[in-house]
Amino acid sequence: MLLLSLTAFAQTVEWTSALSTPRCNVGEQVVLELRLSGATTDPLEPRVPDIPGVSMEFAGASKNVSMINGVTSSSSTYTYILTPTQQGSITVPAIAMSVDGQSYTTEPLKLQVGVSSGQTQPGAPGVPPGGVGPNGAGWGGPQNQLPSAPIQSDAQPVLVECEVSNTHPYVGELVVYTFRFLHRVQLAGSVNFEPPPPTGMLREDLGQSTNQVTRNGMEYAQSEVRTAYFPTSPGSLTIAPTRLSCQLAPDFLDPSFSFRGDGVRELSTQPVTLEVLPLPTQGRPPSFNGAVGRHFELLASLNKTLIKAGDPVKLAVTITGDEHPDLLLDPTLPNWPGVRSYTPEASALPYEKPNFRASKTFKIPLVPQQGGDFQLHDLSWSYFDPASRRYVTLTANPMVLKVEGSIPTTAGGKAPAPGAPVDPLRGPQPGLDSGQGWALEPGVAVLAVLPWGISLVLLVFGHAHQQYELSLQTDRARLQRLEKRVQRAKTLEELAQLAYQGLEIRKGMALIGLPLVRLREILSQEMVDELEKAEAARYSPEGDTDPKKVDEFRNLLLRELRGGEA
Repeated sequence: MLLLSLTAFAQTVEWTSALSTPRCNVGEQVVLELRLSGATTDPLEPRVPDIPGVSMEFAGASKNVSMINGVTSSSSTYTYILTPTQQGSITVPAIAMSVDGQSYTTEPLKLQVGVSSGQTQPGAPGVPPGGVGPNGAGWGGPQNQLPSAPIQSDAQPVLVECEVSNTHPYVGELVVYTFRFLHRVQLAGSVNFEPPPPTGMLREDLGQSTNQVTRNGMEYAQSEVRTAYFPTSPGSLTIAPTRLSCQLAPDFLDPSFSFRGDGVRELSTQPVTLEVLPLPTQGRPPSFNGAVGRHFELLASLNKTLIKAGDPVKLAVTITGDEHPDLLLDPTLPNWPGVRSYTPEASALPYEKPNFRASKTFKIPLVPQQGGDFQLHDLSWSYFDPASRRYVTLTANPMVLKVEGSIPTTAGGKAPAPGAPVDPLRGPQPGLDSGQGWALEPGVAVLAVLPWGISLVLLVFGHAHQQYELSLQTDRARLQRLEKRVQRAKTLEELAQLAYQGLEIRKGMALIGLPLVRLREILSQEMVDELEKAEAARYSPEGDTDPKKVDEFRNLLLRELRGGEA
């Protein structure tokens, strides 16, 4: 099939500048964006003069090319991070750019810098937090969206679009990537969907929805797939194009339909570039360990409030918010005198859809070393709020732990612990210089307890061996029941769920929620590949029930569950 393309280029050159906020405090970060659109050649990086009272760092450059209705347009964005070091009114000077021998200059910008502790107001949507674009308008439209860039003309039967919730996130901040597939004709066969890989970012599925929309007076059926991304390092990151192929059913009443190519359409979105900002070091509290988000909750509780000295108690600390569970780390406990803490156990609940909200609980064993009432307070945990560009510290409610008694002391005339009651009926105890001192000799004591010690060791060993055999039988029974469910499974998604359950039993560790890099260290390459295929199948509107693919996955999973035996 021969395709003739007539492409027009936008000739109007625009060179503009914008600050992410017109007001900030000393030490806070402000984003300066310089945007060039309409240029037909790649210009040199602009020379930004030094700004008195401001520390400036180049954060990266990005270029976007789109084609709508046969017209190709391009824009280049240069991003700088400004950190004011003094109070007052600061002027960002006019910045020159030369394009094809023609000189262009931006307008000077004003930045008001204060020292108050109040929060600044978030800015217009469509730019980094608190941002405004040229003439007070935000870049990118509502909800910080990228301009919708369908690959086909709006008169075409199928379209694809993509957008992101934020093009300038901080490290660890949630970015929602939305992909839309629109069609106004019937489809024949399955839709093959290829999501972009999560390069340099953690990725989670936020679900799929379908509805009817109107574009330029035409009704379309729309399938929308939302994905959560969490960048893990600063700098420029690119979300690769999302690719989709489909086959159109013949429509003899539509003059735009053609049988050429059997109605197959190959569609792809434009890549999306994210300029990931580093977290500020100024004002970072000691209780901060990397969490970034806007809405967090901190809850702490004890499983018991009355115990005896030396007995353990578990402190449960639950953190809930819009952050990936892998990036939620355990809180740092205060130094509570007389209380010893141990390594916590962490568990995460499945995150909520469609808006990402995760919850992770840390169960920390505590062992008081003496009796009394312990005031467990000052338990705090901090996160970075990208909307206000500030660190926020949450403090849990104080807890009271009552401990009875004290740690038992050894015999031999040692004094009791401070505060222990004196027993008036306790008479003088025999010492080594008394007539009964032979009973306290170490050798006599060892001979007296030796038979009891041997019996206790044999009893403990027998019980442990019995429990080990019982656990093996229990795991074998669970795997056998899982194998029966694997035999009945009919979709790749169902097999993927069973694979996680069975391999967790086989490996003896939790696998759900682990990043792909970690899974490759634990599972075989074949199994990781099948799990990725099953995840991709979830995005397809028709699903994936190909019997051949299902049987291949089933045979591999049964072999893994049986320890490599066919």
